[in-house]
Amino acid sequence: MDRTRALLISLAAPEPHRCYLCERESILGEDGLCDGCRNELKLAISPAPPVGLDGLTAGLQYSEELATVFYRFKSKERSDYTPFLAQFISIPEEWHAEMLLPVPLHWWRQYQRTYNQSYLLAEYVSSRYGIPICSELLTRVRPTPQQKLLKEKDRRRNLKGAFRAAPECKGRSIVLIDDVVTTGSTLSECARTLKKAGAYRVYAACVACTNR
Repeated sequence: MDRTRALLISLAAPEPHRCYLCERESILGEDGLCDGCRNELKLAISPAPPVGLDGLTAGLQYSEELATVFYRFKSKERSDYTPFLAQFISIPEEWHAEMLLPVPLHWWRQYQRTYNQSYLLAEYVSSRYGIPICSELLTRVRPTPQQKLLKEKDRRRNLKGAFRAAPECKGRSIVLIDDVVTTGSTLSECARTLKKAGAYRVYAACVACTNR
């Protein structure tokens, strides 16, 4: 079989993608999951927003299986996971969202990772809802130790003064986009900084959250 014929066959009948969770099964639904993994996932039910936020949505409850997925997404340059994860982010109409704001990384962390995973998610959410991304509204001005390495009380102290908001956020209804909510310290500090600069409402829409 020559290469041209092989290419035509592959385009006509592409190989099925492996499940995003187990990376073994290849019989998938539209969500990119095999039946077994789909049954393991649990939906997040009305998660309580962290302090300072006016609302929070998260599609899934955080789990060990999802931890593996997020590790691949953030640490193994698996940006191909973006569409799969972004499908679980939702924005209620009653938020009257004017702009999406990916939770920023410090420039050095982004250089090491090569991309901001929250920005990739925001791009998909923006295309689905028609809400513009305004990533310049919030900047991470100093590097901080990874939150997962700290206790809850230390996380709040770790983030104090880590962000700077632009004056253009004044009077705006803003939705922060992030992958996972654990203690909510990062989102709380982002909201506090934005509201101090005059933001009208600050919400957050994420893929998953823990039971806080």
